[in-house]
Amino acid sequence: MNRLEKCHKILSESNVQAMLCTSYHNKFYLSGLYSHSGYVLVTQQAKYVIVDSRYYEQVRQNNREGHVLLMTAENTYDMIVNEIIDREDIHTIGVEGDDISYDRYITLKGKLHASLVSVNINPIREVKDEREIEKIRSACEIADQAYLHILDFVRPGMQEDEVANELVYFMKKNGAMKESFDTIVASGIRGAMPHAKAGTKRIEIGDLVTMDFGAKVGQYCSDITRSFAVGKRPGRKLAEVYETVREAQQKGIEAIRAGERFCDVDRAARSVIEKAGYGEYFGHNLGHSLGISDHEDPRLSPTEQSRMLAGMVVTVEPGIYIPGLGGVRIEDDVLVTEDGRSVLTHSPKQLIITDKE
Repeated sequence: MNRLEKCHKILSESNVQAMLCTSYHNKFYLSGLYSHSGYVLVTQQAKYVIVDSRYYEQVRQNNREGHVLLMTAENTYDMIVNEIIDREDIHTIGVEGDDISYDRYITLKGKLHASLVSVNINPIREVKDEREIEKIRSACEIADQAYLHILDFVRPGMQEDEVANELVYFMKKNGAMKESFDTIVASGIRGAMPHAKAGTKRIEIGDLVTMDFGAKVGQYCSDITRSFAVGKRPGRKLAEVYETVREAQQKGIEAIRAGERFCDVDRAARSVIEKAGYGEYFGHNLGHSLGISDHEDPRLSPTEQSRMLAGMVVTVEPGIYIPGLGGVRIEDDVLVTEDGRSVLTHSPKQLIITDKE
């Protein structure tokens, strides 16, 4: 099923005659336009990309199968859309309710000659094609290289944000267009905060450091987490936590295959952590889908009943976070296949102790 066919399936299931895409991610997926500006309108008859002069030529070259329409002060987006509405006898348009603000919805409702209903368009991006997978694979390779580089770079006394900046610099120097998201570097007791952005704390001998980062290639993300020790092995408790997380992550990865429920994969990993007595310290989902956005649906959560499809890419990232002590998370990106899975990130997962002075 190609991208327009996926859109037409949603049109049929949602009982609408057209969909108006406003989000960065869906506009890029359907037209190559990655901007707050502009619209992609998909009807039962055609695809229309509506942009101003800043993007017109670029988008026109990337959309041989669609209509690229120029909006100006004299020919505004609502005039263009209304002309299509009237010509194709469109009565109801699906809009991205999870993307547009209330004010933008009211503006669209007042200007367009059709009823508007909220439609979830994001499922068109769930299953990746070969070109998308190759971009994600390339982004994963860059992240793997960056991790090995940082193990040789980090040393006691460095600030967390120095490490984060070096990660981003290395990834860009080695082919990434940008980082996937704000890099997380959490050392020592800050490791108990799952989303602690890199700060000014200095890394000390004996700290366990958790790094969560990713590279973007062609707007497609990688997302990897590793925890490592600096200078010496961590204490018994954190070493036990590390091995528990590593075992849980492996069980989660082994559970992935087409047809498996997302909640069952979550359970495979979560049960390991609960059995070890750390269930209360694992408070987030096991993972999420990955693509143009670093966090996509469906999620590997205890409540997600949908089933995995071949071509989906997901993260597997269990963690244990103990306030006052620290934390561990290990994350890989995994391609779902018909008969199992293919792990796209390959950084070592044994407990590494850097020996920089």
